[in-house]
Amino acid sequence: MSVIETRLFRYFVAVAEELHFTQAALRLGISPPTLTQQIQKLESQLGVKLLRRKGNTKVVITQAGQRFLIGARETLRQAEQSAMQARQAGRGELGRLQLGFVTPLFGAGLLETWIGAFERAHPAIEISMRKLASMAQISGVARNELDAGFARMPNKYPPGVRGFEIYRQPLVLAFPSKHPLAQRKDISPAMLRCEAFVSVAPEFDMGFAGYTETIARIGRFIPRVVRRDNDFISVLGYVARGYGIAVVPELMKTITNPNVVFRNIAADPAPRTSIAFVYASDPSPSLKLLIQHMQRHALRNGGKGAAPPYHQDRIIIPSALNLDPHPEVRAKGAPRRMQAAALGPRPSRLGASRRAPQGEEMSQR
Repeated sequence: MSVIETRLFRYFVAVAEELHFTQAALRLGISPPTLTQQIQKLESQLGVKLLRRKGNTKVVITQAGQRFLIGARETLRQAEQSAMQARQAGRGELGRLQLGFVTPLFGAGLLETWIGAFERAHPAIEISMRKLASMAQISGVARNELDAGFARMPNKYPPGVRGFEIYRQPLVLAFPSKHPLAQRKDISPAMLRCEAFVSVAPEFDMGFAGYTETIARIGRFIPRVVRRDNDFISVLGYVARGYGIAVVPELMKTITNPNVVFRNIAADPAPRTSIAFVYASDPSPSLKLLIQHMQRHALRNGGKGAAPPYHQDRIIIPSALNLDPHPEVRAKGAPRRMQAAALGPRPSRLGASRRAPQGEEMSQR
């Protein structure tokens, strides 16, 4: 049996519901003779009689026609549903996204703020979340293993990856609760000269400014790192056991540990680090919707206003720790030239951009 065209199902359902050829033809927007020919074509393909005429225009449905009517309605319903899903997918309203996030966001409620509203607005988009180090996220996006992620802002994005800053936070010091310096509210970097440090493994800092090393440069000493681990939760575990102190993002204060206390870094302004929303440079329709959603949280233009449309984003090359753009960063007790050396080149004015080799587009903060 040849494949029945969908329109023949539609023609038959119209006649079966109207029980009148002329009224069914008017409903379908075709002439009665054309409708009659199409119904005869359908019956010929099926090899059964679906309708019997009662007078010139009225009809009755045969037993075979009653059975066929049930299947015809279901076929049309499925065809319409498939068409609707295709249109939704084309608009990005239906799909699946794989996202990554870093440990400091865990338990801080930011993911719910950023993603929860998006999920409620687009319930047909399935989102999966994976806790990954920043470098693993960026590599995953570059290899098309992830669609996007929430990662530390790198010094430079590799080909195939783009991003923009969405959250900025100060660095803080994590001390064992019985450490003598834990009694102070603010700690100058110079006071940490003789301390042992716990930090993340070097491979997790590749492409980023090292937190411990940056504080040590401000304090004008070489840090003594005694333990390293894969994420900040493990690092805080070492701090709790008295192995040393750690320089961590402020969001880690949401991780409760009775043997760890957090103290501010006495520098003016306090060193800060940034979370970026990173994503594939060739986004799917669903990812485009998420990019547009995340632009509302962007910190472009000093945190004022949304980022430009996703197709206008520039590759971001931040300063050493993505500090606020002050004329000078003045650590307490440190000469101005030492502060400049510790924190790297002074950021250029917002919006300044240059053309990189091989057509790569970049902008400097």
